[in-house]
Amino acid sequence: MLDHVEDISLIELFAASRTPQLRSAMMESLSDRYMRQIRLSLFERIRNPVQIIASTNTIEALDTTLSRLPEMILAAIVQAEPVNARILVVIEGALIGAVVDSMCGATRADQFKREELSAMELRIGKQLIELTLTTMMDVWGAHTPLKLKAVQYETAHGMLSIADDKDWMIVSKGTLEIGTGSGSISVICPYTAVEQLEGRIAQHARLNGPRTVDLLWEGALDQLSETVMVALRVETARMRVPFGFVESLRPGDVFNCTFLPDAIGMVGSIDLFYADYGQKDGRVCCRPKLTERIAGEGIMGNETDLTPVEPTGERVALEALQPAAESGPAVLGKAAVERVPVMLSVELGRTSISVRELRMLRQGQIVVLDQMVGEPLSIFANGHRIAYGEVVSVAKDQYGIRVTSLAEESEPAKDAAA
Repeated sequence: MLDHVEDISLIELFAASRTPQLRSAMMESLSDRYMRQIRLSLFERIRNPVQIIASTNTIEALDTTLSRLPEMILAAIVQAEPVNARILVVIEGALIGAVVDSMCGATRADQFKREELSAMELRIGKQLIELTLTTMMDVWGAHTPLKLKAVQYETAHGMLSIADDKDWMIVSKGTLEIGTGSGSISVICPYTAVEQLEGRIAQHARLNGPRTVDLLWEGALDQLSETVMVALRVETARMRVPFGFVESLRPGDVFNCTFLPDAIGMVGSIDLFYADYGQKDGRVCCRPKLTERIAGEGIMGNETDLTPVEPTGERVALEALQPAAESGPAVLGKAAVERVPVMLSVELGRTSISVRELRMLRQGQIVVLDQMVGEPLSIFANGHRIAYGEVVSVAKDQYGIRVTSLAEESEPAKDAAA
């Protein structure tokens, strides 16, 4: 085994803070459409050229979004139905001022630096917000009913609390330019509300499309997905070793272990997603990432083709086989068995989750596991828990596992059943 090992904490090893890159293709498409419609409606009102010089969609935490807003704004807190969510529509003060200047007959940008919005600018700003809401309802209405109503207007960033500061927002921002200046219109919508709208649109398309849907069957399956629980496990290291190596492990032994760049979330023997991992409030947790690579190729190649097929021939019966005399020598010696490869893995933790929750996992969402920070990690051989261990440093930027204790004899059967 290895010498000169040094203990290392789980927090030090598993520190990770990558910004997730969530996307909503539908939101990107529709926001681009209503930004163009806003440009056209604004042109019809001020009778001056209006150009879209930038149109973007990003995913950010609410506190990050608010910190990036311009200093001078007029924002509306908007109630959205039927998703029962609140969104923000934010008009940059520079754009409101440019519109007012244009309506007053100005031909170039006003060089005066505004510290706050005038009464006229506030009135025009509210009209721009109402124009934005009407346009959004028209664009979304072609896909699913959507009612938007401004319930509060604010000019201070600190009053724009529509969700928890860390909740993910889809921010659709259009920067408009007219002859007297430029500025932005931002629509800040909780990611969960957009998901509800996407689900309503998908359901509407299925009910009105060519495919006939058995609503009772889908309803039963939907209810079933809420009650069926599965054990979600997260592994952070895997290595193929001979059985003899596993058989020789004893408490205090240290073995080299290459930790995966991303943890792997799995149910049973099926690998489902990659994840960053770290800790939150004293518990080990993970944060799922994009899953295209797993969905396309699998991690362990353990997928099975379960496509139903029609029988093409008669049933084949195997020939009966009787045991022969067992007095002969063993087929395999101990040395041969010790060379049999097994998969040694280190489990970060696990949790119980419903099938519905599993389906709704999104990149960037934090999944809290049952493992407390500082508790020994579980070591498995082919899915059976054999020991517990702790992470130690064996060299610069290299880590290993020190076996702290062997698992109880009753545990492997329990793990296999899970």
